[in-house]
Amino acid sequence: MKYIKSYKLFESIEDDCLYIFDFDDTLADTPHFEDLAIEYLKEDVTIGSLLKKSIKLIGKSLDDIKMEHGRLYVNDPNEEISVKGNWVRKKGRVYLVSPDSFYFQDMSFPTKTLELSKLYNSVKNKAIVTGRFKKVENKVLDSLKKFELDIPNKGLFCYPSKDESGDKLANWKAKTIVELIRKEGFKKAKYYDDKSKIVNAVVKAVKTQLPDIEFEGIKVK
Repeated sequence: MKYIKSYKLFESIEDDCLYIFDFDDTLADTPHFEDLAIEYLKEDVTIGSLLKKSIKLIGKSLDDIKMEHGRLYVNDPNEEISVKGNWVRKKGRVYLVSPDSFYFQDMSFPTKTLELSKLYNSVKNKAIVTGRFKKVENKVLDSLKKFELDIPNKGLFCYPSKDESGDKLANWKAKTIVELIRKEGFKKAKYYDDKSKIVNAVVKAVKTQLPDIEFEGIKVK
């Protein structure tokens, strides 16, 4: 069962409600590794070292990389490539995904805010639950300050490193938000995220574990 409501630009603000936000591509427009990699393959040089390190993992060259629908991949119809690092197999291809090290780089941080940031700054009680690693929490705070976004008065929660948490991102966000609502004691809460899968996981967890809470999960386009 899916639980998603669409974000309305001019929705009413409630002071007795806890507003919880994702960060990347929800409050701010964030560069994607694949987009920067494509630019590099078209003569940009800012992401070269990460891209070259990624292609070396599977024993191929930059000339082997192909592009389709904003995705980067290498053909491997006979499954000869040993998939490792930031590569995933899908049918006769191996696709390049963002390496963890990318998210530690300044180039991975937002370039501008999105429309939802206006709602974020206007609400009284707010928290951010982001997939950004805990080790770059200070950089997230720097981004908030850079774009004149409030420091969330109900907390900034960053994803633990893989060594510290075995939870996948959707499950971690769901668990973190349930604990946050329980701790803060709000009877109403809303959560905004650009990923449907995560919104569904969060809403399902809250509805199951906190059935008396008036909760909305909002998918941000």
